[in-house]
Amino acid sequence: MRIKRKDLEIFLEQLEKVSEPKIKYEQYASPPRVAANLLWIAGFDHDDIFNKSILDLGCGSGILAIGAAFFGARNVTGIDIDFDSLKVAKENSQTFDLEDKCNWLCMTAEDCYIKGINTVIMNPPFGMRKESISRDRLFLKTALSVSSTVYSINPYAEKTRSFFTKYCKELDAEIITITQMNFEIKRQYDFHKKDKHIILVDLYHIRKK
Repeated sequence: MRIKRKDLEIFLEQLEKVSEPKIKYEQYASPPRVAANLLWIAGFDHDDIFNKSILDLGCGSGILAIGAAFFGARNVTGIDIDFDSLKVAKENSQTFDLEDKCNWLCMTAEDCYIKGINTVIMNPPFGMRKESISRDRLFLKTALSVSSTVYSINPYAEKTRSFFTKYCKELDAEIITITQMNFEIKRQYDFHKKDKHIILVDLYHIRKK
């Protein structure tokens, strides 16, 4: 299928979002532009999406998983701990006639032992709140246990880059590229003071050695 990156972003903008995100899971939906960039880099630049088996860890409303299915993945599995998010993901896949390619599972990242995965794509919890600390590294460890190829969105900071570089080495993996992007967070929790806030994130392309 021949599509442009902008077509992918336009498609992703049509997907429904989780109406009541849960802060205890640090739920921040991937903006369509960020999701489109991840999928384009993985699929067009590195051929890690088309006709591949894809796993979206912490899939939320399914924007990355469904985007991968739209972009030509052979099959996609989305897992999330939140059943309400999975219901939205399933409805999104049905709305755009992609349900035959998609499988949704309610489980924690720790319980994920799926085999036959070619590529993991994820926007994991950033680990910036007390209740979600260390989840980012847990997600990466799980991702590299089920696939040799991972694309992960994480908050930008030099110390974070340094940590993940060392942590990947511990997991016998290496960071191939880091792509910096703006990540727009719209007002969704009571403690948010602005209608929208933009942070810098890194897209890590990681491969197991």
